[in-house]
Parts: sequence; C-alpha cells; structure tokens
Amino acid sequence: MQDEGSDTDEDKSVLIPAPPTPQSSCWRPLSSRHGFPRAFSLIELEMAANGFGTENLILEEDGMKLYEGIYQETPILIRLFSGDDDRFWSLLKVLSCVRHRNIVNLVGYCCTADSLFLLCDYPCNGNELAKNLLWKTRWYIALEIGAGLRYLREDCADGPIIDLSICSSAVVFSHSSTAMLSMFKRAKWLKGDLPCNEDSPADLERCTCPTIEEDERLLADLCGYGMFLIELITGKSAQTFQEQGEGQSLVDWALPFLENGSLDQVMDPRIEDTSDIRVVDHIAQAALLCLKNDSCHRFSMSEVLAVARGDKFAIAKY
Repeated sequence: MQDEGSDTDEDKSVLIPAPPTPQSSCWRPLSSRHGFPRAFSLIELEMAANGFGTENLILEEDGMKLYEGIYQETPILIRLFSGDDDRFWSLLKVLSCVRHRNIVNLVGYCCTADSLFLLCDYPCNGNELAKNLLWKTRWYIALEIGAGLRYLREDCADGPIIDLSICSSAVVFSHSSTAMLSMFKRAKWLKGDLPCNEDSPADLERCTCPTIEEDERLLADLCGYGMFLIELITGKSAQTFQEQGEGQSLVDWALPFLENGSLDQVMDPRIEDTSDIRVVDHIAQAALLCLKNDSCHRFSMSEVLAVARGDKFAIAKY
C-alpha cells in the first residue's frame, strides 16, 4: 500500500512512511477495547470481509492472504493462513502477549479445519513520498519505532522477540498518527518452546544466555533498525536502492559517509527547512551504533534509543 504518485525513478525509490491526518478523538481501535483480543467464529469473519471476495483482498504473498474488513463499524485486517502453516501459531503466541502503542496489536483469531486467521487493527497506513516529511517528523518516527523495539527486546515478560523484518515497509501509522511496527510476518520468541528447569544450573544458563545463532538473530534485528534509520535520513528505500544500484546496498553506500561525518552527502536534499537539522545527527549516530554492533561491541536497544533521543551522556559515551 504505497503512494502511487509520480512514476519517476526518484519517487519510486522513496518509501518512507508518513503520518496520516488524525481522525476523530473518539475513534478507538478494537485492540484497545474491552474483550479483545478474542476468538472469532468463521461466520463473523465472513460477514466482516464480505465472504472474502476478491474486492476485499489486499495482498497475497508467501502463502498468506490479507483481507480488509469491517467489524463493529471499525476497519480491521484479516490475515489468512493455510491450516498447516506453523507461522500462524508462532505469531499467535507472540501477539497474544504483546501490547504496546508502537506495535500493531492483535484483535483476534479464528481456527478451522482448513484455515487459520489472525485479525489486527487496520492502521491508517501511510507509505508516502519522503519529501513530505520534515526532519523532526522523521526523528519522531525513529524514536517511536525504537520504543517499540526496546519493548520487544527488553521488556517482554517471556524474553526477547526476534525476526522482526524491520524496514520502512513494515512501519505503519495509527489514526492518532503514532508510528507502529507491523509484526505480521515471522516474529518469534527468542527461546521458542524449549522447557527451562530453573532448579538446574545448566538449564538456567541455557534459558538466560543466547546461543550463537540466537545472538546473531538479535543482532540482525538491531541492524534492521539501523538500516531503517538510514532510510529516514536519505529518503530512499533499501530494497529499491539495491535493485537500481547494481547490487550495492543502501547501507554500504551510506555507511562511509556517516562514519566520516559527511551527513550532507546522504541527507535527503529535497528537505529545504533546516531549522531542525540537529536531529539528523542523532539519527545518524544511532544508526552507526546499530550497524557497527559486533561481538566486541554490544549495544542494547535502550542505549541506541538514548543516542537517537540526543541524550548528551549517551552520545559522549559512545
């Protein structure tokens, strides 16, 4: 769901989300109302999505179908999985335990013999031309998505959530113009369903210390956030940039300029208002922490977010 706008190469390369026009103050998503999330019947879903006709089909990819619908006069999204798709159960387990203002939250689910359904609020999506976004707006987006990631990595009671597929196309907006991360792809708990015996020192260590593979997956999500920050700075889509740049990634192109402090070489030149340009440096420094993270230099999401906010003590430390 992208802005159709102009067909020029410049516009096609820009996929940074933009906040929508705020709706009425009385509008509330279903996930925030009493009684949700909950189990739905197939009849309820068929009524909400007009029998799952083609006119309600938004997207079909990776063996999943995404439909739009209306329930209790409120827009919803319904994701349809086949009956043997394990991704459904993994996502249901994660989303049932997640509640955060910067994450697209679960509304409900439905299980039949042949099909599995996950429902979420219909965000007021906003993939729009980045030229419409001033620097302070991009900074707010960076902080809100960072807050959601910090919650997923550090504040969830059952441990970190990983495989988040962080990029500009996964960022949407609520009707109150809040930036949110959409997790309806492959998010998982870091430790999966492995049992943990807290009376056993060996089991306790296994359940509290990530394996090498788990550590790499945690790092991948942090790098994904760093790439997203570069998308905010440049106004370019990482995916489209690589397709048009003979295989060079957006990160490979931008990282040397960020390291040298040459922000003027990568900043979106279409933004003429420079009154808030100082926040670009905050975003760039946070991106560097994410992208230069390795086994010798480990940074938490809280540390990255402090740098993105412009915390003087955090910036001086790193």
